[in-house]
Parts: sequence; structure tokens; C-alpha cells
Amino acid sequence: MFYKILNDIIKDKKILILGFGREGKSTYREISALASYKCLAIADKNEVKENLPDSIKICTGPGYMDCIDDYDVVFKSPGIVLDKPAGEYKALITAETDVFLQAFGKKTVGITGTKGKSTTSSMIAHILSENGKNVLFAGNIGIPVFDIAGDVKDDSTIVLEMSCHQLEYARFSPHISVLLNMYEDHLDHYGTREKYCDAKRNIYRNTKAGDVLYTTEETLKECPDVSIETVIVDIPDAPFDTLESAGSTLKGDHNKLNAAFAYKVCESLGVSKDGFLKAFKTFKGLKHRLEFIGNFDGIDYYDDSISTTVKSAISAVESIKNAGVLLLGGMERDLDYTELIGYVAKSRLNLLVFMYASGRRMYEMYMSSPDRTDTSPKAVYADDLAGAVKEAKENALKQTAVILSPAAASYDHFKNFEERGEVFEKLVREHQFL
Repeated sequence: MFYKILNDIIKDKKILILGFGREGKSTYREISALASYKCLAIADKNEVKENLPDSIKICTGPGYMDCIDDYDVVFKSPGIVLDKPAGEYKALITAETDVFLQAFGKKTVGITGTKGKSTTSSMIAHILSENGKNVLFAGNIGIPVFDIAGDVKDDSTIVLEMSCHQLEYARFSPHISVLLNMYEDHLDHYGTREKYCDAKRNIYRNTKAGDVLYTTEETLKECPDVSIETVIVDIPDAPFDTLESAGSTLKGDHNKLNAAFAYKVCESLGVSKDGFLKAFKTFKGLKHRLEFIGNFDGIDYYDDSISTTVKSAISAVESIKNAGVLLLGGMERDLDYTELIGYVAKSRLNLLVFMYASGRRMYEMYMSSPDRTDTSPKAVYADDLAGAVKEAKENALKQTAVILSPAAASYDHFKNFEERGEVFEKLVREHQFL
């Protein structure tokens, strides 16, 4: 079914693959294998270094999107910002995820949210697999959906982590939609919080009778157009009293809520409470998500490099009971940091270390904040992550914790949040006890 749908889309058409990263290359493999197109081209801002057939036209450089309307169908990679709304192009703008959901939406659990989608989707996939389900896991975790299309069987359950970019132009939805939360994020792409949230809402917009949406009461208030069965999830829905009592290394109420979502979804797919709890004990938290690095010279260090929002940084401090030093800042995306500044000014933290462009703005906001008092944390600014770690090592109090939870994206100085977390851990482990 999938290959028929894809073939119907590309047959005798002029096809453009827009973006030639991991997903673009995946799209190319599947489309070139069918070879029913009229012509095929690739457009990317960066140089395409792969050795491709001479028949494949390559468009690169600053004007790489100027050729869009020379084609009938454009497969857009996530994260690429079009110069104008998709509907204003002559070409049909589509993407891997949408074609995949057209074929396999009824088998799919889709998870999105500003915060927690990686942990929750990984948890659902792990628990279903441990309970004997034939699970395929892909999406925003780094596995393009076309890479698993050939592995889908009649008894498969597909778990997809879905980003706002993958949902932005979606025309199809999963059978089970999980919308964890919607906070301010990616304003550099969307411009406004409302446009960002509107992309997230596409996870359920094209659902049909019999499909289900799992969300929180707070998030549902921002979704006035829901027309399918809705299950409200809250922290008490988790099938245990505390994460510790369930044998988990995860921390914080936000992770207990993630577990509540996972439990409700897995229960609907036939997993018993006992089966869930047994599998939950073996689920390990993901790297760079409030990950404990170790204790050095009496100080605990936590890597929460995935934190790119105000809410995630606040959750990190709330989750680590001996939090003492918080490292904040990264790429400037014009997020509203008012709530975070007010929170840290009244927090139990001893020191705030701000860094990079957004950190400079946060530092200035903090120093002039009316919430700041004589008992508020001390604040310093460091030019980069190395300087921030040095400040933390020199000033952290014994038996407290240093947390990298930047509330900012990493892209100005790192390839991604993973690289930022790896550099943080290396800096923590190097030159200890100076």
C-alpha cells in the first residue's frame, strides 16, 4: 500500500527533494528505487557531496529554493522554512511523514509536544516491545519514516516522535495522537507562539471517527477544534506512587506525567498494569535529558542539554532537589524569559551562570528584575560553555548540583543539543578539582 501511494504521487511528475540531510537522503532512496518520476532534482543550501547520477539535477546555494515551482511535487525536509506559505506555490508541498501516515496512520501512535516527546515516545515503544508487540519506532528521534516503511507488517504498531516541523504541512494524522503540551518555542521559524502551536495541532486535525487524542486539560483549552474522542491525562494516572517506588531512575513530576501518558496509551493497546510496571523498570532515561553525569569533588552534575524552553529549565530545577547552580543561555530566538527570570530570582539556587546571546539578554533581565532580592542567587556571565563550567566548578557549594538546562537552542555554537551535552560532560570531567 505504501509503495502504491508513493508511486501514485511521483508517477510521471517532476519531483524535487528539498533538503538533503538524513530525511532527504531517505526520500531519495525510496523515490529513486521506484523510478516512475518524469525527472528528479535535489535542492539544498549546502553543497551536495554525494556521487549521484548525472540525471539528477542539483540546486544549491542561497537561492536553492528559487526552483520550487519548476516541479510538480516537492518533498520538504523538516526545519526548512519556505519563503512563502505552502499553498502559494504551484508545486504540491509534501513530506515523508505525511505520505507515511497516509499509508499507515491506522497503525500509528504519534507523539508531539514542546517538552517530553522524546522520552514519552521512547517509553511507549520500549513498553510495547517488552510486552510482545511488534513495534517500529521512528520519526524525530533520528530515524526517517521511509526507512521503516518496508518493515511494516499486519501486526505492527508504529510509534512516531513528531516535531512541529514534521507536522507543519500535515494532511494526515495518526490513529492515536498524543499532544503532551504546547509552550513557546521555535519562534525563529514560526514568528509567533500561535503559529508554532498551530503546527502542533495538526497531529489531530486530520483524524477520523475512531481515532483518539491523549492530552492534558490545560493543553486541551488551546485546542478548540478537537472533534474526536479525547482522553485527559494527569500525573495521578501513572500506575505508581513515585518514580523511585517504580524502580525508575527518572526524576521530576514532568517524567511522572510522561509515564502517565505512556501508561494510558499502552493500556489502550492491551498492556496490563503489571506488564507496564515490569517493563517500566527497565526503561532508561535518554541522554542529555536531565542525565546524571556523576559526582565530582562533592558536586553532582546533570546534563539537560535538550532544554530549549522556559518550562524545561524550571522543571529541571524542580526535579533536582539539591540544585545549586544553573547554566542558562544559547542561541537567541527571542523567547519570552520573564517567567524564568522571576522563578530563578525566588529559587533556592546559589548561582546562575548565563552564556551566549540569549544568556546575555537573560543576564541583563535578571540584574534589573524587580523579583531579585538580597537572597536571590548570585549571577555571572560567561562567554561560552567552557567559561560557564569553570564558573560552576569554582563556585558550586558542596553537596549541591550543577545543572546545564539552557532554555535555549544550541545551533549558533554546536551542531545540535547532543553535541552541546557531550561537550558539557567532557568539560565537567576534564581538569576536575581546579
